[in-house]
Amino acid sequence: MFMDIQQHDQFLHIRFSQQYSLHYGNSEEFKTQVLENYKHGQTVILDFQKLDFIDSAGLTALISIRKKILATQGSLKIVNIGERIQKLIQITRLHRVFEIYDSLEEAIESSKKKADQSNQSYSYDVKLQVEHTESYSLIKIEQPDSLIAANCQQFRDKIKTYLQKSDIIILNFDNLCNIDSEGIATLIHLNRYVREHDKKIFLVYNNQVLTRLFKLHFLDDLFPQFQTDEEAINAAESVALRQQVSPEQTLIVPESETVSDSESEFSDIHFLSSWKKMRKPC
Repeated sequence: MFMDIQQHDQFLHIRFSQQYSLHYGNSEEFKTQVLENYKHGQTVILDFQKLDFIDSAGLTALISIRKKILATQGSLKIVNIGERIQKLIQITRLHRVFEIYDSLEEAIESSKKKADQSNQSYSYDVKLQVEHTESYSLIKIEQPDSLIAANCQQFRDKIKTYLQKSDIIILNFDNLCNIDSEGIATLIHLNRYVREHDKKIFLVYNNQVLTRLFKLHFLDDLFPQFQTDEEAINAAESVALRQQVSPEQTLIVPESETVSDSESEFSDIHFLSSWKKMRKPC
């Protein structure tokens, strides 16, 4: 098959070295060569500048290639499509399926932008405003944000660090706009953590979107919830006060009031005999 295959750092570039037709007789061979040169997660750019004709088998091969590439976190881009093939793709509505660009340069630029965005959003910190007191720590999300896979690990680690300094944490989620499955798992993990370490987390939010999400995922009873900081602070101070004035107490019996084993035995016998007398019929 007359194909020019070039491996680059960021992408795989495949083009035909002479005028070519992609049809039933060679579509499987074409698909095999593309996938054999493809690397996991790579961007594949198919250059169709010298492709004169493609039939249904060729289109099916393209769909199959795209499916296998997407399944391994890669991407497929098609460039330099001729007018006839472009019309065929539009008629079959495959222009909605494939990423099609006018030139190789546009496809490369698109791939670079996507990689940059992916690197920027892969991991980031949620900006938190923290206020520590003797009774609690009040933690607020500074600006509208989401609790998602890209930031939940950092968020979880920060909350655990604050829990080492304070027994009660108040989390203000008024600026939390969204939460995904990883964020939900983070809250469940924190719930287990505070139970195991005898800590407490209070949630504060007056947010309809968050209320709906919490009910949808059955999280509305995961932590004590309040609508305002003042309500949560009052509850936290009450808990802290109870812990200070009512520590665990052990019952201490003075030596003068201790009961010997013989006296205890006599008391049991006396009670039993009295019970028998009460049980005798009149």
